[in-house]
Amino acid sequence: MMVVGNPTIDELIDHGRVTAKPGGSALFAACPAAHLGGKVGILGNIGEDYPQAILRRLESQHIDTGQLNRTAGKSTRFQITNLNGQRKLRLLAAGYPVAAPRRQTVVEGVHLGPVFNEVSDSVVKALRNHCKFLSLDIQGFIRTTSGSGIIREAHRNLDEILSHCNMVQASIGEARRQTGCRDPESILDRFLALKADYAIITMGRHGSWLGAQSGDMHFVPAFPDREIRDPTGAGDVFAGSWLTTYLSTKDPVWASSVGSGFASLASRKSGLSKFQISRTELFRRAAWVYNHVKTSKMSV
Repeated sequence: MMVVGNPTIDELIDHGRVTAKPGGSALFAACPAAHLGGKVGILGNIGEDYPQAILRRLESQHIDTGQLNRTAGKSTRFQITNLNGQRKLRLLAAGYPVAAPRRQTVVEGVHLGPVFNEVSDSVVKALRNHCKFLSLDIQGFIRTTSGSGIIREAHRNLDEILSHCNMVQASIGEARRQTGCRDPESILDRFLALKADYAIITMGRHGSWLGAQSGDMHFVPAFPDREIRDPTGAGDVFAGSWLTTYLSTKDPVWASSVGSGFASLASRKSGLSKFQISRTELFRRAAWVYNHVKTSKMSV
């Protein structure tokens, strides 16, 4: 399995205190996939400033970093400010575009998790030809910046890119802006009309929706947890957990339950400590979520 996107260095500002942590969709998706036993590598770029210690940590978790290209200049870097539970992102350094993989072997699954437009349409098409299952989170494809570097989301026609994907994931806010629809059922229908096998809408502590080409629609609850500390990357954790579980079980509902359980545990911590979790507790949470999934038929 391969995760595609640039790892980042995130400057987290909370109550005036600044802490630099490794981040990025690719990292937050790859770590849970590896924790669940997936053989996973990251395709992307890091700069001269990216800590070697982080790469050693990833390699100790059996994540292949051989296709992380170390470039001249800075890594992709964000400043993330927590304001009363709301995150404000400022882009400090954009990083470099991701190139198509040098090794052309076919892999079981690829997840596209860019953070700021570093994955081009041509790279998506190249990866589609070298994997059996392609999943995508739209977040990093729709970001733009103001003059001061504040990250904003812009509507973009993603139909061509999404038509190559087996699974499409978006947050409820992103999905509403991209589709023009309000309710989850209409959003899922719009994404599935592009021929994806599955579409997922994440809603943080309000759970997620899973839609399938079969017409089934599943509400997947979030595991109730009062110890949430840092939800940064929760959607990426969900995606990485979902894909590696789906590839091994072919059960999208169980995969969503594992994703929900892992996201709740990871949100208790920050940085790479998010992934120092108990597998027993993870699967206890996943089982609770699975037993509370509500299934219906789409009527749109």
